[in-house]
Amino acid sequence: MSELLLPDPASGPLHGGNLLNAVIRRDITDLNRLFLECALDPALSSDAWFRLPEPAFTRFAQAEPDVRERAAHSPVALFELELPPENGFGHDAVADSVDDNSTMRRAGVRRSFGVAVLQVVRRMAESTPLSPRIAFGLPPVAEARARTLTLCESYRLACWSGLIHPRWPDHARYWTALADASTNLGGDVMHWAYSAGLCLLGQCEREPSIVRYGPRRQPRPVHRRGPAGSADVPC
Repeated sequence: MSELLLPDPASGPLHGGNLLNAVIRRDITDLNRLFLECALDPALSSDAWFRLPEPAFTRFAQAEPDVRERAAHSPVALFELELPPENGFGHDAVADSVDDNSTMRRAGVRRSFGVAVLQVVRRMAESTPLSPRIAFGLPPVAEARARTLTLCESYRLACWSGLIHPRWPDHARYWTALADASTNLGGDVMHWAYSAGLCLLGQCEREPSIVRYGPRRQPRPVHRRGPAGSADVPC
């Protein structure tokens, strides 16, 4: 499946012929840009919604904007979405604590980002079923629920503290690998990083192994080997 999701580094982020179409990819990239912007904001970097592993945070914070832009073009979101229980949820402590300017700002950023994500997911669920499962890690029941969300419901759900969290939480070295690849102008290295992230989406629960990054391509299993000249996928 990873081959169907990967953008062609030579043709730009809106490359056609993929399971996630150009409009979906554009929205994912926009949300990834916003996510990284929040993650690298000193006032938000410790927030559970946006907190990156320290080595990756340092690399991205010191990098030029074009490095973060390449990372934002990941074929899937750099964060996961989780909907709260349908029978209700408690008040968000961050949203309730309004006596602190920094806390108020965090609550406002969370809600704004959450509403944007939920509305993109709703549109994706309506137009391209299955895409929210791939792009944001939503289970089928949550995808069906997202399809019916109104703007008012999205605004209410966006205050839930567990709505957003960084992707690949148990693979801190993958984040460093993504930052490393984003500083390399070679399309093959960036393609490797995108592929590794896609592979981890299916392996995180089965095999909590550490991702190993390097410029050398990883051999594909014999039963998945493609035609001569095709790009290797490290899973």
